[in-house]
Amino acid sequence: MKTSAAITARPSTAPRARLRRLAVVGLVAPVVALAACSGEAAVTADPTAPAGATTASPSSPATTSAQPSTTAPTTSATTDAPPTDKVSYTSVKAVIKDPDLGHTITAVRVARHLKWPSGQPVGAEQFEIVGVRLTASAGSRYSASIDPSMFSLIAADPKQTVTPTSEFTKRWNAIPLKSAKRSTTTSGWVFFKVNRGTTSALRLAFNRPAYQVSTTDKNIGAKTFSVVLTK
Repeated sequence: MKTSAAITARPSTAPRARLRRLAVVGLVAPVVALAACSGEAAVTADPTAPAGATTASPSSPATTSAQPSTTAPTTSATTDAPPTDKVSYTSVKAVIKDPDLGHTITAVRVARHLKWPSGQPVGAEQFEIVGVRLTASAGSRYSASIDPSMFSLIAADPKQTVTPTSEFTKRWNAIPLKSAKRSTTTSGWVFFKVNRGTTSALRLAFNRPAYQVSTTDKNIGAKTFSVVLTK
């Protein structure tokens, strides 16, 4: 059976995406985003599982669609940022789990003050490029994907919530994060432009859109999960 795509996260008054059970695995149209496993009852949230951010280690995914890369962004092909900036990399282990869909998202590295491409002096003066390397493991119960556009970076000072940018996906030899489909894992970088002068306190947010299981009329509401990256 075919299913419809997940809608983007919107206020509760927005229409919800439709989910259906999969009678035959593999019949997926380009717009398909979500379906329940064949012969399985609608999923309910585990009351013992955390509803938001968590620091527990992710479970091993059943299958993977891409091998995580250990290549960090480099800066040899770009111009220098302002003299006061120095590129820095911080290893982290910040985990977000979605108990409703079974997703696990792990941030493993944060890059600060990545150097701007040449020919963009205004951008270099106003913004800092922050890179976050993620491993995204999509759950197996529904065909809900994890998309790069579902993330945001939250800074404490100055206070701001920043959506990802695709401007820098071919720079610094960095592999960009790709969508993780059902039961698969992808790994790569997501980039954000924050106001220059932003302090070190950063959080990563996963903005889950709303879904609906058509065979049971079960609603899976939109929700934002977040976790501390750096303090």
